[in-house]
Amino acid sequence: MAEKSVVLLGAGLVGRAIAHDLSEDENVVLTVVDRDEQALSRLAERPRVRTLPVDASDPGTLASVVEGADLVVGALPGFLGYRVLEELIRLGKNVVDISFFPEDPADLDQLARQQGVTAVIDCGVAPGTSNLLVGWAASQLDS
Repeated sequence: MAEKSVVLLGAGLVGRAIAHDLSEDENVVLTVVDRDEQALSRLAERPRVRTLPVDASDPGTLASVVEGADLVVGALPGFLGYRVLEELIRLGKNVVDISFFPEDPADLDQLARQQGVTAVIDCGVAPGTSNLLVGWAASQLDS
């Protein structure tokens, strides 16, 4: 299988766990982006992980960071999540995002369709894992 370039935005608690998992895949070339150099230093020893200490909330910086990426994974704080997600879609990037934000992500559906990209959202702990568990529990109920 050909290598895939993945950019992970955010090296916090959940972002770090995502980086650990993705770095185990020999077909993934991973770049982890965070403005916190200390957070990035925790990942510096991982195989196949490149760290980049920049602020991804700046649209110009974001565009240069994700250029050439096959997939972008968003693990940013909620207050940045929607705005960055919108910009990634505008840039024509496929995205998986774990951020929770109050804005309605359905508002980005038309833009994603126009750009021909897929944006999988709310993939974090809650919502995300909680939704999967509720779905599984519901499937176990009698009709």
